[in-house]
Amino acid sequence: MHQRRFGVATWKQCLGIVLLVAGVHQPAFAQVDITGLWRPLPRNQDGSGMTGDAAGVPLTPGGQWRAQSWSPEDFDTAEWVCRPHAFDYSLEGPLSQMRVWADVDRPTQKVISYSAHLNQQEQETTIYMDGRPHPPENTLHTWSGFSTGEWDGDVLVVTTTHLKETYIRRSGLMRSDRSVVHTRWRRVGNYLQATSILYDPVNFTESYPRSSMTWIYDPALTESPYPCEEATETAVPRGDVAHFLPGQSPLPGLNPKLADRFGSPPEARLGGPETMYPEYIKKMKTMPRPSGPPAAGVGEGN
Repeated sequence: MHQRRFGVATWKQCLGIVLLVAGVHQPAFAQVDITGLWRPLPRNQDGSGMTGDAAGVPLTPGGQWRAQSWSPEDFDTAEWVCRPHAFDYSLEGPLSQMRVWADVDRPTQKVISYSAHLNQQEQETTIYMDGRPHPPENTLHTWSGFSTGEWDGDVLVVTTTHLKETYIRRSGLMRSDRSVVHTRWRRVGNYLQATSILYDPVNFTESYPRSSMTWIYDPALTESPYPCEEATETAVPRGDVAHFLPGQSPLPGLNPKLADRFGSPPEARLGGPETMYPEYIKKMKTMPRPSGPPAAGVGEGN
């Protein structure tokens, strides 16, 4: 009888090991199909509507200086006429219609990589799923960077490095070329949602999350081309770098006399880690408010 009980226990243990090993070699059940054509849903971009307002952004002192030196004429500089948006920024823009497809290894039917194309300046990215490492730090940096992905249940977690310096808002807020972006993609029915977390040791004191990016599956979506040809359209001389010295920026968000639509104190618009948290509201109530009217164009509809 003792031997019989031992045999039954051993059989159950072996069966459990077999099932466990078999499960290791099967794709995770929670993985979902994120390929297809995706139409963006309306979303609010960051900010109060005032150019130069950095409230809620964890800028370092150097990041604040970098933002306050920016001039709107930067976009009119001849060398920047066809400068693309970075892929991670393009996700939040108005022209973020997106096509996603997979490169599949035929013998194993495993996904080697995902690729995505955005309407905004036709930016593309590749997300490698085959476990390859990120390249050395001094490897070429691009607008899309180098991305690898792995599944966390039904969420695709993407890590992007090797990005060029560029803006996170088209009003001078910049991230450095040492930034790392973690993006979590999750499909819920016919909706695709992305949450990105930006890490920048140069311009940011801590991580900066964004979660407003959502698309709906649209198999009839048409992506239009976005051609761009360099042309001199303004009087900014080639070679000039438009900028302001610290403390001399005329941007409305940095003008202490102008109010935003909330009447918030100007000090908060300088940004910094403290402005990210609800506790800062109590401190804002003790600060002086702007004495002038709201900035032109800043209203409830912005």
